[in-house]
Amino acid sequence: MRELIADMDVSNVIGIVGVSLYIANYTALQTGFVRGQGYVYPTVCLIAASCVLASLMQDFNLSSAVIQITWIAISIIGITRMYVLGVTSRFSSQERLFLSHMANGLPEHRARALLDSGMWLDATPGTVLTREGQPVDHLSFVASGTANVIVNDKTIATSGAGMAIGEITYLSGEPATATVEVAEQMHLIRFEADKLRTFLQKNQDIAAVLEQNMANHLRSKLVSMSETASQAPVPASAKSAAA
Repeated sequence: MRELIADMDVSNVIGIVGVSLYIANYTALQTGFVRGQGYVYPTVCLIAASCVLASLMQDFNLSSAVIQITWIAISIIGITRMYVLGVTSRFSSQERLFLSHMANGLPEHRARALLDSGMWLDATPGTVLTREGQPVDHLSFVASGTANVIVNDKTIATSGAGMAIGEITYLSGEPATATVEVAEQMHLIRFEADKLRTFLQKNQDIAAVLEQNMANHLRSKLVSMSETASQAPVPASAKSAAA
């Protein structure tokens, strides 16, 4: 083995580096360590193809050269496309609020695709967004305004800007655990549940980020509601009974 390595010239070493990068990059793609929609995969493909093409200068092969040049061209096109999409993706303050809470970690062009799958709406006071015990066919995110969270006809919490509504039922598929009624004029983005599931099935990278952010958001919401409940004043009748 040492003799074989010693006999190898620089062009062969460069070629082996290129082949190794090809294999490692494709393996990382298939195992989920890199995404085809990100910068990493096409950049590594570009470097790998350049290495293999450089190695062909020693022992030129037209077919191999054409393949490597094609890989280089496609990689450059892909990198340029993502850059242009990133530059041209402009988000409003409300869209960025949604992304920071529910899509943190998504590249901007993928975030735009997610936003485009939803619809921005205005909801007036009194509008019921979810009703306790009934199925929820949408997932909403509040950009402005407030809503009361009601369980057994008692208001237990208030949802405002930066809060998701319906994520529990979206994740579990169970009926709504609370009624959510708009208290103050609200602006929100709504995703129809069935359409969102179909969209996410076709875009697994977005699905992974969204579901992780929803789980984190839900955990924070439950902690907040638990703290609010623990700080609620104890009724006088309960105090008397305890005495």
